[in-house]
Amino acid sequence: MPHNQPRNDGSKPQTDCPLCATSRLRYAFSHEGYRIVRCADCGLMFSNPQPSDMELAAIYSADYFLGAETAEGRTATREMKRATARQYLAEIRRYDGAPAGHLLEIGCGDGDFLVEAEAAGFQVTGVEYAPAACAQARARLQRGSIICGELERAGVGAAQFDLCVLSDVIEHVRDPLAFLREIHRVLKPGGAIFIATPSLASWSARLLHENWMEFKPEHLTYFDPQTLETALFRTGYDQVIVRPGWKVLSFDYVAKHCERFRVPVVTPLLNFLSALLPAGMRRKYRRVVASGMMVFARKAALPERRKLSVVLPTFNEAATFRPLLESVLAKEIPGLDVEVVVVESNSTDGTRLLAEQYRDHPRVRLVLEDRPRGKGHAVRTGLAHATGDFILIQDADLEYDLEDYDALLEPLVAGRAAFTLGARHGGSAWKMREFAGQPLLSTALNAGHWFFTTLVNVLFLQRLKD
Repeated sequence: MPHNQPRNDGSKPQTDCPLCATSRLRYAFSHEGYRIVRCADCGLMFSNPQPSDMELAAIYSADYFLGAETAEGRTATREMKRATARQYLAEIRRYDGAPAGHLLEIGCGDGDFLVEAEAAGFQVTGVEYAPAACAQARARLQRGSIICGELERAGVGAAQFDLCVLSDVIEHVRDPLAFLREIHRVLKPGGAIFIATPSLASWSARLLHENWMEFKPEHLTYFDPQTLETALFRTGYDQVIVRPGWKVLSFDYVAKHCERFRVPVVTPLLNFLSALLPAGMRRKYRRVVASGMMVFARKAALPERRKLSVVLPTFNEAATFRPLLESVLAKEIPGLDVEVVVVESNSTDGTRLLAEQYRDHPRVRLVLEDRPRGKGHAVRTGLAHATGDFILIQDADLEYDLEDYDALLEPLVAGRAAFTLGARHGGSAWKMREFAGQPLLSTALNAGHWFFTTLVNVLFLQRLKD
């Protein structure tokens, strides 16, 4: 049974996307009799309708986990899980610093990750629905505790944990956003969350399409990096980092997995290789990058109003700096507060003197560089000083149309995207460069822009517009 989720004994389909709330759901395909749909706006994929609790209970039977049939299989599976756990802990240390504090794992099984986390110095708590797994986990821990059941029904107080771990869990829950909000509640301020889950952007998903081995009845939601980042953002997390996911597995384990969840071409090929490879090679543990992603994020305060940070790198823009900045400050965006992060790179034409006049402006953050290091460096400096929930990069030369802000921000605010990129040309809109008093330069640059964009599209089969 998925953790921390409402009961579902029926098969009523959802009419809206659980991530962005649009009703533009499109049927993708069916897998083992279950319909998979894709949101036409944000790209989230999910089962619709979801399996009932009774159907899921039949799936989560005693033989659900691979390798449980024999003592040798159980030992090998446990060793692989613990090796993966040690590698996950090393990745968590890279993100969150030295291991310390109170760690919560939801869906802890019989405690493989918790055993390694406890040995690494964490105070551990696990949440697991299956009573038999809870008993095994308790017996293996020295000081940790196990909650048998679901987190929201356990009476856990707010701000109890420094770190929450979800390893192959979030794809099983009925309402991922409600699940993430409950974890947000029990994390301490600044606490971290680590998620390992299948990714629609993985090479195996892109290669196998609807035959991807992660399309299973018990997997209710399918994320890619953008949709999971959006889910975290909407539930109060920031500092999100996404990396390709990997596990420590043997060839035998992968072959058995593909035998249970059969994949055309792949399963027969693995069976053929199994007959040829020596036992030692088949059983050797290897780090495998296949179908998942690792996601790190940190609990943030939930603001009453979201903020937009406009990063404004500036160097020798005296003629346009003031009118541009005044226009940005005058721009009203419904539902968002706006700050402007001005990064001035020690101009030689008086731009710095103009920028310093805004030093005490309540909505301007002024960053003064000692020398010009290039636009890229100035943008990175601005990003480091930005405090907004959304960030927009604006040049100081009046080339970009501020009225485009609304169209760029709308997909982000609505939860349909984690990143948007503007183009001068698209649909019926063509916005050409204009240079005051330099018509020939304008014509030459616009012609070059069109030529090289077309050349890239032809050579690399792309559809770039700008």
